[in-house]
Formats: sequence, C-alpha cells, structure tokens
Amino acid sequence: MNHLILSFTVVFPLFLYMLTGFIIRKLGILDTENFRSLNNMIFKIFIPVMLFINIYESDFTSSLDMPLLLYAMLAVIIFYLLLCIIVPRFVKTRPDAAVMIQGIYRSNLVLFGITVGTNIYPNRDIGIIAALSAFVVPLYNVLSVILFESFQGQKASFRHALKGIVTNPLVVGGILGILFSLSGIQIPSVFESTLVQMGEMASPLALICLGGMLSFRSMKHHRKKLSVVIAGRLFIIPVIGLAIGILLGYRDVELVGLLAVFASPTAVASGPMAQAMGGNGQLAGEIIATTSAGCIISIFLLILFLRSFGYVS
Repeated sequence: MNHLILSFTVVFPLFLYMLTGFIIRKLGILDTENFRSLNNMIFKIFIPVMLFINIYESDFTSSLDMPLLLYAMLAVIIFYLLLCIIVPRFVKTRPDAAVMIQGIYRSNLVLFGITVGTNIYPNRDIGIIAALSAFVVPLYNVLSVILFESFQGQKASFRHALKGIVTNPLVVGGILGILFSLSGIQIPSVFESTLVQMGEMASPLALICLGGMLSFRSMKHHRKKLSVVIAGRLFIIPVIGLAIGILLGYRDVELVGLLAVFASPTAVASGPMAQAMGGNGQLAGEIIATTSAGCIISIFLLILFLRSFGYVS
C-alpha cells in the first residue's frame, strides 16, 4: 500500500496540472489559440531556463554517466531504425507512417522527466536527467529531420538537420548549462535566484498549457493508428528500455533518468515539426493528446512496479 501511495503522489500533480488547463479552456478563460501562444513562450523561454539551471546547479561532471548516456542514445537509435522498418509495412500512407514513427520514439523527456524525477527525489540532485536531456533532445531532432525528409522521398539534408539542432531552444539551454557548469562561471545570486524561479514555473505552466490544448475530437478515423502509437510509446518501449537498463545494473536516479527517456509521452514539439515537414499534422496532434493523457496511468504503473521490486527507492 505504501508503494501505491508513493507512486500516486508522483503522478497526481501531473494529472492535476493538466486538468487545470482543461478546465480553464472549458470555462472560456483561455481558448486553444491562447494556450498555443503561451506554450510557445514556455517552450522557447521557460523550459530552456529550467534545463539550464538544472544542469548549472548540479554536479555535472559526476552526473554525466557516459555508459548510461550511450545506452540511452543507442537505444533511441535502435528503436528508431526498427520502427522505420516495421511501421511502413503496415501503414502505407507515408505521411501517417512518419508521424507514427516519430510519435513512438520521440519522448517529452525534458518536461515530464525532470518533473517526475523531482517528484520522486525532491531532495536529491537529478542532474543526470538534465544531462540526458542535453544530449538526447538533439538526437531526437536529427532523427526527425532524417525521418520526414526520407519519407518524402528526398535525401536527408545535413544543413537542415544542423539548423534544426542549433536553433532548438532546448538544445541551446542544455549547451549553455553544460558550458557554465564545466567552466565554473558563477552567475550573480540575484540573477541565479530569478532563473531558479523561472525554472520552477516551467513545469506547472507547461503542463497546464498541455491540458488546455488537449483535444480528442475527430480521433475516430485514426483510432487504430493511435492505439498502436499509445501501446508503443507508453508500454512497449518503456518496458524494453527499462528492462535492459535494470539488467545493466541501473537503479534509483539513473533508472528514473531512463524512465524519463523511455516512458514520457510524445514530445509536444513533434506536432509542429510534423506539420512543417509534410507529415499528418492532425494525427500528430492526436498522438500528443492521447499519449499525454495516457501517460498518467502508464507512468504510475511503471513507478509502482519499480518501487515494489526495489529498483527505485
């Protein structure tokens, strides 16, 4: 019962924030477009600040577990390649297939990972999750560019991929955090405290916006494809990724870092990228909505399992 309660306390704030955003929209205080504008600001400013400050304030050199980082990145690449082989065999519409592949392999690890990690270990350094984010997020962007350009029958553009990486706010925030941490540059306390407060605002605001943008209309047409993505994103990949991580000996904070990579819902940024690069934008939005709602259950079950068997203390 204790493990059940502890697991519930980790996931319930996520549900409550998203429910708050949903209620705000239903009451007409903000509409979907308002939430999208607010979400754009959070994505470009608040979440990069959160990532920067988490890396800056952590002991980055000790948090940077290279074997763990290499495993996470290699696993993402292998999942991606397998999906590129398997999904097109069953989904003949290439824009849909590309969106489904991205929806399964690309997780929202910065937002959900840091939030869940903080909820599980409120008094411990979770720099490992920030470190994973700093390296895995650029990988997601590279793979997405290659994916959509390949599925359009074009040769993947290295310049396009590079531009997508260096202009991504999350990548910029992560790189700046690493540079400041390794160089030993000290930010004046008045600025640091402001950045900390901005970072603390990022997760609640982003989750409220996500709840405000959730829409489940017109999903009937895509229900089979959505079911496949939900199963892959929220259950199959997390189970395989975490099982291998456990066999490799990872526990506690390191395992929660892998939970962030493998079990978080589909990244919100995947929607605009799909729309801009010729994918099925409507399907991409539905994938974000369903996996974001469904992760409340899947992450709860995964944390309950990990706690019950002593893999996460």
